[in-house]
Amino acid sequence: MIVFVTAVSIIASARLLSKGNQPVWMALIPGLNVVAAMRMIGRPDRHALWVLVPGVNLYFFFKWHVEIAQSFGKYKATDQVFAVVFNLFYVLNLGLAYNEKYVGPVYGRERVGDSAFA
Repeated sequence: MIVFVTAVSIIASARLLSKGNQPVWMALIPGLNVVAAMRMIGRPDRHALWVLVPGVNLYFFFKWHVEIAQSFGKYKATDQVFAVVFNLFYVLNLGLAYNEKYVGPVYGRERVGDSAFA
């Protein structure tokens, strides 16, 4: 069962990275997959180091999931809540669904009134 879940998560991560114009092999290496996600949402690579800070990493974990959803054009409050509450399944859906398209990085871009979590 663990092998199946691991295989599905690696495949979904690889698909998500390929949609975000990142190298697929980065999904296989812990740490580099976070750097690839930072590149997808437009953050500097050094922001991936926040994962190493206890307590703070939880805040950034949820914030990054919202920004990944926004990188796919998901700006509704319901999409952002789903990205936070059902983060694993939501990211799996973004990676594996054929109709989800990557629209570009969101970090540093201002969208007034569209974000439930700012």
